[in-house]
Amino acid sequence: MDPLSAGLGLASAGIGLISGIGQQKTAANIARAQLAAQNAAFLEGRELNKGQLAGSLFNKLFDVGSGGDIAFGREKAGKEFLTGPYAERLMGLGSEESKRERLAAISPESKERARFENRLAIERETAARLAQTNAMFGPISSSYRA
Repeated sequence: MDPLSAGLGLASAGIGLISGIGQQKTAANIARAQLAAQNAAFLEGRELNKGQLAGSLFNKLFDVGSGGDIAFGREKAGKEFLTGPYAERLMGLGSEESKRERLAAISPESKERARFENRLAIERETAARLAQTNAMFGPISSSYRA
């Protein structure tokens, strides 16, 4: 082997060794950067969870504390509005027309008309059933006949 080839071989081996060491350092740096990014994402997620937990605890405390008081006050004011001086207007009880309708519904004439309508409906139902029975079995002696 001539000295030039041996020198070039050794130089090539040295350059390969140096570049290999450089590649290992680059790979190690990339791995460190990936681990640092994973660690940062983990810490960010943990902080986010802490924030969500604190927010949910605050919401529960607010609902039990002053938030509940505010909601109770609003409900109380709404019920007072519905049962207060506006209740008659909301139900339509204040109008003269409504009073006339309510009085007409309980008048003796309307009660007599309702009784007549009920008696008529019963007679119709009885006649329909008797006609159905007569159609199926023919005329029979019945206690329904007048």
